[in-house]
Amino acid sequence: MVLEKELEYLGIHRSLDPKGVLPQAAYKIDNSLPIKDSEILFEVNSLNIDSASFYQLKNISNNNKQLIKQEILKIVKERGKMHNPITNSGGVFLGKIKQIGKDYKNQNLKLNSKVISLTSLTYTPLYLEDITDINIETNTVYVKGYAILFYNSPFTVIDDINIEEEVLMMVLDVAGAPAYSAKYSQIGDTVIILGGGKSGVLSAYQAYLRVKPSGKVFIITKEKYEVEILTELNIADKVIQADATKPIETLKEYLKYNNELADLVINCTNVSNTETTSILLTKDQGRVIFFSMATSFTQAALQAEGLAKNIQLIIGNGYFPNHDKIAIDCIVKNNKIYNFFKNKINYEKNK
Repeated sequence: MVLEKELEYLGIHRSLDPKGVLPQAAYKIDNSLPIKDSEILFEVNSLNIDSASFYQLKNISNNNKQLIKQEILKIVKERGKMHNPITNSGGVFLGKIKQIGKDYKNQNLKLNSKVISLTSLTYTPLYLEDITDINIETNTVYVKGYAILFYNSPFTVIDDINIEEEVLMMVLDVAGAPAYSAKYSQIGDTVIILGGGKSGVLSAYQAYLRVKPSGKVFIITKEKYEVEILTELNIADKVIQADATKPIETLKEYLKYNNELADLVINCTNVSNTETTSILLTKDQGRVIFFSMATSFTQAALQAEGLAKNIQLIIGNGYFPNHDKIAIDCIVKNNKIYNFFKNKINYEKNK
């Protein structure tokens, strides 16, 4: 009986295909009501789809919102969760607490409190009645529906945080990245961030705080328009334009500005085939943290072996103790970073 209850806490009872596995590993999960006594139910107002998944959805839909909507609804209907079968990634949701199971671990929560999940949508039973709008710039999908979290599934209550919900959701969707950057960046380090999106900006900021005064931070982005935007944030010694899917070209471009390889590379790209670049840019005994959901960890390991690089390859876990507080702290303490996220919302609204 104890084991059965423990398995319920893990959500295994919701896995339909195949049965007996954790919900993230299942192709299809049960998103039906009522909830179990150990679960908690949320009304869902919006989803923030992770960067790799949304990039793929935009590509196959040619940025057509109606086609993206149809694809998301199809995935959720088929799988019982927002688990992109191509990228194997999800995102987070924003919603309100609607029901708390009698055996749920925290009975002090209040109904209708606003929350943002810190649990991947690939693990979360989700039902969508409709998608009302999509913000192409922020990866935000406005929905009507509900979600269910399990006994130990993390989320954060945002009732007392005086920041726009959409900004918070973007920041918390990538909260693991700046937390890991804060953990592994040290005074004097050279740190390279691949990718100039949400996780890249937050990671660069946390690294910049910790490597100075003697260390350096570099951001490498493919997009020319991002170079000026990211430079103005003052969170890197240099923002370099280069395509990380082209390892040799990227290495040559980086060496124009710095002749020392990195102690730490944080890969925050949203495309595949950037593993080799990450490894080439890392010095012996250095570290690479892969936060890109498009990463092939087989390719990363074999490339490091083939290049005789004795480096530590780290899978960026989306969960880290207090990662929500670390991420929110970035936009609370740095107004330029806050405006970076806010401008993404305004750009789409003003189009």
